[in-house]
Amino acid sequence: MPNTSVHVEFRRGGGLVGLVMVASADSADLPPDQAAVAASLLETQGSESPTSPAAPDRFTYELTVTGAGKSSQYRWAETQVPEAVRPLVATLDAKAVPAPPG
Repeated sequence: MPNTSVHVEFRRGGGLVGLVMVASADSADLPPDQAAVAASLLETQGSESPTSPAAPDRFTYELTVTGAGKSSQYRWAETQVPEAVRPLVATLDAKAVPAPPG
């Protein structure tokens, strides 16, 4: 889906300390391959949830992708992030900051 502008909200929870980290990015700010993955997530209109509870001290990742009047939300346990989505998650994780309290 070429030239689709999307916005991605990222949230990582869990882990040893339980600190929630957040980040956001527009497709224009992402590498082209990751922007394409984000656009494809928007088009699937699916909502995935972990098939099993997250293991202790493991992360849970949430992505909300919006654009073109649509929104898709995904949630994965650390070990269940699809291979194609991992580079996008890694990029957003590197940009993440602690979530504001509340």
